[in-house]
Amino acid sequence: MKRFAFRLERLLELRAWNEKKTELVLAEKAGSCALLTSRIEENLGDRARASRDAYAPGREISDFRAAEFYLRRLDVERERLTAELAVAEAEREKARLEWVAKHREKESVGKLKERREAEYYRLALREEAKVLDDMARHPSRSGIPAAASSPKASADSAVGRTVGQNATQGVVTTWRD
Repeated sequence: MKRFAFRLERLLELRAWNEKKTELVLAEKAGSCALLTSRIEENLGDRARASRDAYAPGREISDFRAAEFYLRRLDVERERLTAELAVAEAEREKARLEWVAKHREKESVGKLKERREAEYYRLALREEAKVLDDMARHPSRSGIPAAASSPKASADSAVGRTVGQNATQGVVTTWRD
């Protein structure tokens, strides 16, 4: 049986490559979102520590002012990071939608390949069964000797109950139980 050859294999490979490329872009966008999220969390942690330490005993008024300026700077930075995160999440969503489209394109050709492959092997098995049936019905056309192709001769030779051979006629006689 011949091996299945899909005519659109190159297209499937191209679509798989395009999907992989958009997947890498999506991973990059997701990584930048994760980085911004971690920077926002770090900013919140810094703000909590600065708020707690700003009013610790033994601090002077200049320390209070410096702490207030630091807290304002952290708030401005957090707002900037939050805006950047919103933009990055929009870009990530756009990249995700592009990846979904590329994935669907690849899957459509992949499913077509699976259907054609299944059909090919189903037809090949049917054709093989037809050839074998034809060989069994017409042993002279198949190149199999008539004695070897008859069911009685093959059953007797398989059982091994040969009694003798008639030298004049060249016939094998068998006996049955």
